Amino acid sequence: MLSKITRGSQVTIPKPIMERIGLKAGCDYVDIEYRQGIVYLKPVDIEERIPKEEWEKLKRKALRRERGDITLSAEEAEGFLDRRAKRHKPQK
Repeated sequence: MLSKITRGSQVTIPKPIMERIGLKAGCDYVDIEYRQGIVYLKPVDIEERIPKEEWEKLKRKALRRERGDITLSAEEAEGFLDRRAKRHKPQK
């Protein structure tokens, strides 16, 4: 199958191949390698990219509440982001 490379160096993987190997756009990762004139794409889990002990340490830290943390409800967070987006809207 033929795919075009975009200006942003992106390549679309055809849908039949995505389905065959079980990848979902926006959710999955691939390891890209170049050997002897061939580009290889290998599906990987994000956990494969980060050593297990580092992954566990990251999860513990992310879930731990620390002094100075600010907690917001979903509505408060949405309002904050809306206000910030309006403030940084590009001028025409």
